Amino acid sequence: MQKSKESQELTQQEFTQTEIWNQFIEDGNENSLSQIYLKNYDLLYDYGMRYTSDVEIVEDSIQEVFVSILKYRKKIRLVRNLQGYLITSFRRQLFLKLNEKKRTISMDQLPEGSFDYFKSPDADTSEKEEKEFLHATINECVGNLTNKQKEILYLRFEQDIPYDEIASILNISVDSCYKSIYRTIKSIRIAVEKRIVNSGRFFMSFITDEDAKMKSKGN
Repeated sequence: MQKSKESQELTQQEFTQTEIWNQFIEDGNENSLSQIYLKNYDLLYDYGMRYTSDVEIVEDSIQEVFVSILKYRKKIRLVRNLQGYLITSFRRQLFLKLNEKKRTISMDQLPEGSFDYFKSPDADTSEKEEKEFLHATINECVGNLTNKQKEILYLRFEQDIPYDEIASILNISVDSCYKSIYRTIKSIRIAVEKRIVNSGRFFMSFITDEDAKMKSKGN
């Protein structure tokens, strides 16, 4: 499958981070690693909190990822997409720590519902009244998805991770990633349209462009 344009091009911000990363890998400049840490800490923290409410485990996992990066720098390769690399490393470390504490998550089999798409440490608990029912409806639809479907949606729509990087993170094929997103947003759209036709526009703006991309790929 030919890679999409978005997977071939990095944003200027991502390109800058990748350059900083490559500089660290080449010369071991700890200031470069500190910049990467500060830039990506919130991303990793938010991602981890969707798996567990144990703040200590999430924070320790982030710290250990960067300690390992510093320790094994000479064995680490240059990367094309830094966020994808960091999420993959953090995800692995987080699951190991959760296993150590005898949580329910394992590396090979994640229980359905363990990934909370809507959970966020900065979520506003006083949502506007006119959006409450819409949010509840979408929440219910997403809650019925498999754990992997929810995680794919989060990585794609919340973090704008390219499809090939998502496939690498979750150890699935790029084609499977495309198909999963297309089928998932289609099922959510149908459910939402049935329940809240008048409010559909709020959510349709979220999925219409992606839906068109999926169809253009013949899925």
